[in-house]
Amino acid sequence: MPDTGLVALCPPAKFITLYSLTTRELHMPPRSTPISTAEFEQLRAGARLLERDYRGEKVLLTPDNHIIKLFYPRRKFTSARIYPYAYRFWNNARQLQQRGIITIRCEQLRHDRQNRRHLITYPLLPGTTLRDRLAEVSNGDDYLDKLASYLVTLHAKGILFRSIHLGNILVLENGDYGLIDVADMSIQQRPLGLIKRARNFRHLLHDRSDRERLSKYGYGRLLDNYETAAGISGYRRTLLRRFIRHYAPAMIFA
Repeated sequence: MPDTGLVALCPPAKFITLYSLTTRELHMPPRSTPISTAEFEQLRAGARLLERDYRGEKVLLTPDNHIIKLFYPRRKFTSARIYPYAYRFWNNARQLQQRGIITIRCEQLRHDRQNRRHLITYPLLPGTTLRDRLAEVSNGDDYLDKLASYLVTLHAKGILFRSIHLGNILVLENGDYGLIDVADMSIQQRPLGLIKRARNFRHLLHDRSDRERLSKYGYGRLLDNYETAAGISGYRRTLLRRFIRHYAPAMIFA
């Protein structure tokens, strides 16, 4: 097995096989720096809580418009024990930037050993989530027309964003789209194949409110726009629809 630089942290090889962690996926993580409880309290002084769950605070907004995003370890053994989500978030953001996709720009990666968590800081990316923007306007069809071509761009650049939903796509001040919360993602050198594209449509329908809004817009309309923008026609279109029928049947049978 090629040396990934994480040999000391790795479990037996059968677990590596189980989670399909190839050396291409295991990018060398950045070097995290420790942060004490006192330093963290100073960092978050005056911050507004944006999100939390049963484990504690998840996202904070500081008075100087920086985001503090916190990552907690998973209780069960998963690939996250080998390749923590904080490292994935950092590396995915960097790779997205290299591919010309607008996303956040990480500044610090810190490790809070006492509370067993990592944190990343980055400047707030100005904009409104696509979900919120659609709720603000009387007719948001133009935004969903653009969503189809944006998905084509991501897929053509080899980006499979598993956490894609209307709350993780940002509408920027100039009208461009960007991505946030980018930890759960795989990026390959070639454009995505049809099966992965179909699976990504299933990810897009994960949230109930998003399904309702996309259904109102028209699943068929979204797929037609996507296929036109991607240049998918003929037999490839038939195959894509067949895969979508399997992975996201609501889009076909709605």
